[in-house]
Amino acid sequence: MNDFGNGDPLRHLDPGSRDPSFWPRFHSRVMGSAREELARRRMTADVTILDVVFAWRRALVPMALLAAAWAGILLFSHDPGSPAAPVALEQALIEDLADATIPVVLEQGGEGALQGVLLTAAGGF
Repeated sequence: MNDFGNGDPLRHLDPGSRDPSFWPRFHSRVMGSAREELARRRMTADVTILDVVFAWRRALVPMALLAAAWAGILLFSHDPGSPAAPVALEQALIEDLADATIPVVLEQGGEGALQGVLLTAAGGF
């Protein structure tokens, strides 16, 4: 029974109330549509992370090498005569910076600082 006291007021919204074979047909249609995906998931249930990484090795290893080479080029392309100024994020957060942007704060450490080079090479903020 429900709070309305008149039986089941949602009975008319159930498609199985007018057609008794609706739910078995619906179940078989859904399971038929999902059969291939369920079979694929059943086959990949024993796949480990190592298997996935090993399968991705053709794309993963060259991209990792490319990223390492690009990072090396960026690190060695700045002027070695000018020391890299350390970024004090805590100081940048508590200082009164008014309308200054983060790249402006980072460039206050000196011209050609490593952080400024990395930010400009990456496109800034």
